[in-house]
Amino acid sequence: MVSSNGSKYYLIMLFMFIIDIILYALLPVYNKVAPSIGGLPFFYTYQIVMLIVSSVLFLIPSLGDKR
Repeated sequence: MVSSNGSKYYLIMLFMFIIDIILYALLPVYNKVAPSIGGLPFFYTYQIVMLIVSSVLFLIPSLGDKR
């Protein structure tokens, strides 16, 4: 049987996963070349930033897990 903390952990992970999918699904918003940041088109800059954001989103519940 899964404890309350275990199910809470999985719900938080699911919520973070859904946030991540929604942010990546905004492709029409960030699929632009015009604003280049650091010499990279905005599309690539957004992907790099999302890599960091995704890592943090999945790190938060993992650090909160006390198993």
